[in-house]
Parts: sequence; structure tokens; C-alpha cells
Amino acid sequence: DAISLSLLGQVSIVTGGSRGLGRVIALLFAQAGANVVVNYVKNKTAAEELKEEAEKYGVEVLVEQGNIANYADCKRILENTLRQFNKVNILVNNAGIWEPGNIGDIAPDSWQRVIDVNLTGVYNFTNLVVPVMKEQKCGNIINISSRCSRRGEAGSSAYVAAKAALNGFTRSIAIELGAYNIRANGVAPAWIYTDMVYEHLGKQGVKEKILKTIPLGRIGDPEDVANLCLFLASDLSSYLTGETIFLTGGSI
Repeated sequence: DAISLSLLGQVSIVTGGSRGLGRVIALLFAQAGANVVVNYVKNKTAAEELKEEAEKYGVEVLVEQGNIANYADCKRILENTLRQFNKVNILVNNAGIWEPGNIGDIAPDSWQRVIDVNLTGVYNFTNLVVPVMKEQKCGNIINISSRCSRRGEAGSSAYVAAKAALNGFTRSIAIELGAYNIRANGVAPAWIYTDMVYEHLGKQGVKEKILKTIPLGRIGDPEDVANLCLFLASDLSSYLTGETIFLTGGSI
């Protein structure tokens, strides 16, 4: 086909794939024909429900418990992936956490948790997967960043620091890995309807204020992010690497 978003027969790992953005990404990849590996930390029920739904598309789904901030957990998940599928084509570093706090008030353990998951966790999985992709002479890494990585955000300095560093990491590994036919790109969404955002939007006047800053006049859906990830994972983006694409509805 002249236009193909098929991932037929490929193997994708989606961290934090049991709920939120990760769940929608994993399901869309399954719909496109990819076998999917998802990890979860606590919610096994949600992960098993995702597995059941994704398998309806005729693909294999592997569900793995593990904390991406723990290198040993990431290594075990990758080993189990290779045992079942013998390859990894796509890594989506999606798992992330946010904890509020203004500088001067952030507890050291809170800062460290945010950095460990949002930045070190990406390093952990990527560092383990890259040798496999090098041997295959192909691979695709997609890092989920955030609009705040470019504009900053009060009360979120740990999260912003991690996501801004992630953009630099994406660019650097793209330069390192291009010769091995491995691409790396980022997706940096603004406001997207997730559980955390729904809670925030429930506060009086917040949604109206946010909508005024978005030229397209709506808050994004998880499907908007998943669609861009599918494009980046597909051959349609075969000449695109090292970029972080800001998905913001036109907001700055």
C-alpha cells in the first residue's frame, strides 16, 4: 500500500501500558498487528483486562509486573519478552509519575521518585533494549515527554526537569543509533484527558481557563497521542528521528 500504518508481526514494549495513555497506545498497536508487552506496577486487574481486549485483534500479549525505576525489573521483563518473541521492534517509554511541589518545599525523596521513574526508568529500558535492536539492525524508540518540558510549569519542577532532560536524551540517542537503523523520537503532549487530568479539571473554572489557551478549542484525547505514536512506529516516518513532536492543539 502507498499508505500503511501496519505493525504486523512486530513486537512492541509499552511501559506503564495497563492504563491511561499507555493502555490506549498498546491497544492501537495491537489493532495495527503488533504483539504487545505491557508492564504494570500494582494494578494487575487492569493489565489483565488490557490483555484480554488486545488479544481480540489476533495478537499475542505479554503482561509483566515491574517498576521501571528498578534496573533488575526491566532486565527481567526484557528477558521474558525475548523468551516469548525473540525480538523487540518498538519500545514506548510511557510510564511516568507526577508529584507536586515548589522548589524550596520539595522533599528529596519526592524529587528522587519523579526523576527515577520519568528519566532513569527511560534509561533503564532503553539501555537494555538497544543491544537487541543493534543486533537486529532495526528498532524504534518512542519517548513520551510533555509540553511543560519546553515552557516550564510552577509546582512541577522535578517533572519538568525530567521531561526536559528526556528531550535531550532522545536527540542524543538518535544521533548515536542512526547508523544501526534505530530511530528515536519523542511525543510531548499538553493537556490530555487522563485520570489525573480529569481530577484537575473538576476544580471550578479550571477547564474554561485551559480551553482559552488552546487554539483548537479542545483538550486532547489519549487517542491523539496514540495516533502519533503509531505514525512514529510505522514505516511512514522512516526518515524521522531525533525529534520531539509537541502535540498541544496549538497552545504554546
